[in-house]
Amino acid sequence: MLLRRLRLAALTDAPSAFWQTLAEASALPAEEWDARARAGAYSSADLVAIVAVAGEAAGMVQGFTPVGRPWLRELGAMWVAPEARGTGAADTLLATAIDWARQAGAEAVKLWVVPGNRPARRLYARHGFLVLGGPKPVTDDPTVKVFVPMLLPLYPARPPPPADSPRFG
Repeated sequence: MLLRRLRLAALTDAPSAFWQTLAEASALPAEEWDARARAGAYSSADLVAIVAVAGEAAGMVQGFTPVGRPWLRELGAMWVAPEARGTGAADTLLATAIDWARQAGAEAVKLWVVPGNRPARRLYARHGFLVLGGPKPVTDDPTVKVFVPMLLPLYPARPPPPADSPRFG
């Protein structure tokens, strides 16, 4: 169960970066992990992407379509193993997730990031994500972790203007 192994490694490495706890993820039955992996492999509504570095699984990202928002895709569970950071693995995962959202016809991609995770925020900004305001709790419970929402608008691809088109300036 590769997905489970990666998720538990992520929650062990960076517990404050995720909504889910290690205890919650560890308690999920094998059938749940299998269902998530299958849904993410064959659906435009869900995504599970895994990246390998030097032949070893080194990171993952998951995506889903929020209920009632078919125009939006949300990303979560984005993580790259410490030994694979700086190899381009995170860029590969994020580009894969953005491509999945575009192919599904989404108008935007949303994610949530821990306020102090500057490397992740730089990664997302480099791919065009915009901050949607200050940190927010994920529920109404003030004891819950806070995250910064970020959004990537997916504009239709436009061909470049012809070389002989007039320039305005």
